[in-house]
Amino acid sequence: MQQWGQQIKQGFGGMRGQSRVWIREIEHVALRLIALFLSLSSAHAIRWFFSPLDGADVLMPYINWVIAGSVGVLGFFVSRGLAHRMMNKESAWLYAPVCIAVEFIEIFCNYALAASMIAKVTWLASVPDVQRHIVEFMTYAVLSSIPLLGMLLAVVDMDMIRKRAGGGVVGRGQQPKAVNPSSWQQQPAGQGYTQQGGYTGSSWQQQPAGQAPGGSQNGAPLPGVARP
Repeated sequence: MQQWGQQIKQGFGGMRGQSRVWIREIEHVALRLIALFLSLSSAHAIRWFFSPLDGADVLMPYINWVIAGSVGVLGFFVSRGLAHRMMNKESAWLYAPVCIAVEFIEIFCNYALAASMIAKVTWLASVPDVQRHIVEFMTYAVLSSIPLLGMLLAVVDMDMIRKRAGGGVVGRGQQPKAVNPSSWQQQPAGQGYTQQGGYTGSSWQQQPAGQAPGGSQNGAPLPGVARP
């Protein structure tokens, strides 16, 4: 929460100074808050689904609240963990079953809530008979797709973090750059063998096969070069 508050302050500071685009500064925090609210709405649907069990004993209402809140928060974090591993091309088989189970619970509870409340939707009576079945189906689909929207926001969240990290692997240190081995063998000009075949003390100059230092092949001197 402290980090989110600092990002919001930086965003409004950039808006006042007009040196930054304020929407780019606060959109990350805003999307995280929206995703958290969507997870809480799914938790409310889960709490409603387990509400018939409240009369089992005294502790059951509190247990249902714990179950609903845990599943909602678990979906918020697991979806981001899955997106993080997929973007880093890591194995996501351990996260995928948990994420699928959480999404199934959230979608089913939202669908059950929509099915129980569809009879109270009075505006459906004014829809023409030809379109009523289509509108009812779309109503179920929209009310049940809220958890999927939270999953998509998780992907956007991790993509923003990856771009802020410079497009590299999120959550890892930068790998050292590879050095071309040929660059180690480069020597400054003027070092190595001299024309007389002497060694300067800095490096050895590679000579073609069969050619003596300072001479041509088979030991014959070059024109204008005296033998030592």
